[in-house]
Amino acid sequence: METTHSLHRHCFIVLLLVISASYVSCFYSKNIINGSYHVRGIKIDRKRVLSSSKSGGYQPNKQPICMDKPAPSDILPIFCGEGYVIAEIKFADYGQPTGNCEKNTLKRGNCGAPATLRLVKKNCLGKEECWFPVTDEMFGPTHCKGPVKFVFSGTCKKKMNSKD
Repeated sequence: METTHSLHRHCFIVLLLVISASYVSCFYSKNIINGSYHVRGIKIDRKRVLSSSKSGGYQPNKQPICMDKPAPSDILPIFCGEGYVIAEIKFADYGQPTGNCEKNTLKRGNCGAPATLRLVKKNCLGKEECWFPVTDEMFGPTHCKGPVKFVFSGTCKKKMNSKD
């Protein structure tokens, strides 16, 4: 009787291990296939990201992009439409910036992470897209009292083809 009970317990443990290994393997392979690296080199899953991009009036070769995202949040994508690259970064702050995107009145707050603009420029200029976790670990501590957010404003420009 004890042998049968012991056998059932071992089978149950093996079953749990197989399920756990299967889950980890599935998660790992999805991140390898669909993943990307954000600017600090950590793998992220692109399928979990939604855009909060707001574009002003359409211009054939130039498109403004602006985002205002509360923190902490998951992964924030900054991206242009197909055939466009991030050509200019006018503003980026992780903290308590003031103003808004629509009126182009963005200003750094007094407690924002100082490396934000540098990190965004370094990792986004010239690319179709870049991805950030909106956290202190990404941009550095803000030293803000109260809620913080990430605000970004820039311009996408049409890619130049070699045939042009």
